[in-house]
Amino acid sequence: MNFAIIVAAGKSKRMGKNVDKVLLPILNKPMIYHTLKIFQDCDLIDEIIVVVQKDDIEKINKIRNQNNFNKIKKIIAGGKERQDSVYNGLISIENAGNENIVVVHNGSNPLVRDGEIVNCINAAKRYGAAAAGFPLKDTIKKTKEDFVEKTIDRGNIYQVQTPQAIKYGLFVDAFSNAKNKKLQFTDDVSLVEALDKKVKIVPCSYENIKITTDDDLKIAEAVLMRRNSINTSFRVGFGQDSHKFSSDKNKKLVLGGCTVPNEIGLESNSNGDVILHALFNAISSAIGEKSLGFYADPMFKKGVTDSKEYLKVILNKLSKKNLKINNASIMIEAKKPRLDAHTDSIKNSLSKILSIEKEKIGVACTSGDELTSFGQGKGMQCFVAVSLHCPQN
Repeated sequence: MNFAIIVAAGKSKRMGKNVDKVLLPILNKPMIYHTLKIFQDCDLIDEIIVVVQKDDIEKINKIRNQNNFNKIKKIIAGGKERQDSVYNGLISIENAGNENIVVVHNGSNPLVRDGEIVNCINAAKRYGAAAAGFPLKDTIKKTKEDFVEKTIDRGNIYQVQTPQAIKYGLFVDAFSNAKNKKLQFTDDVSLVEALDKKVKIVPCSYENIKITTDDDLKIAEAVLMRRNSINTSFRVGFGQDSHKFSSDKNKKLVLGGCTVPNEIGLESNSNGDVILHALFNAISSAIGEKSLGFYADPMFKKGVTDSKEYLKVILNKLSKKNLKINNASIMIEAKKPRLDAHTDSIKNSLSKILSIEKEKIGVACTSGDELTSFGQGKGMQCFVAVSLHCPQN
């Protein structure tokens, strides 16, 4: 298990705002949204603990719920100092083994890349502790009363950022040592250094900065705009599926993984979820794979009838190609039932299944002036278009 502690309990004094800086907007989203999304999407992160000011707990919880950040297991209050906040996050972790990795990251470092998180985790597994950083490229001078006292050799000098990754057992020992000796540090691996243990430096991009000033905010916005405008791989897929209504009055209608109450289901070997079936075909066609039946028929023979299980097959293939769903557009042709009252529930379900924001899913319905058997109430037909992209590492 790999745990992430996102630290966002600072007072933001240097920013000079009346709101915690992690809640300031970057590209119309709170700063911490961008940080949390990177960790939510990182395959090596299993659980996330967010440490915030007590007054911000409900705000962060709202961000979690709105964006289906389901890896966030706890949102807890921080302490007086950063070290206290990290400790609160550490002791909140349940059932961790000594070899598990704990990744600590500042909520105000929203420009971290997935690859930097992965590299820190792998380095910590090998060496016990690791920290992201970049080598200094400017001349550094030590001053006294505003006059140069000494020029510092910048060779082998790194500016350390987060993430910082430490084995759970080592981290616990480091905090125990710091508590006994009353040591206070401004970063996490310093606690490990106080045990005379080595810390591996993992090179990171110069973009991975901590947002401290208004100028930093402008830099972050420019970087994210550039990242969002670049797609190293972009694909579009189109899928279709249709079923007639079942003669079994007890069969439930399932659409997008959501059961529509008080409606008869669709005739099918599976649960007849036309949305998930069409979605499967849309994704499959976009990545050059086969149609739904090729994968679903053998699974049905083994007793698998839940369409979500079929969809997992193609989502796994999608992940192996390092592609993610950007958005999904769903069109249903049917006379009945009236789905307007249920589209929100369907989108919520799809958002969780696909791990994308609800706002990136569209569901529309038509009867088509009853020109087809679907518009005449004999069944349902679904068309799905998806766009896929390759996330930046």
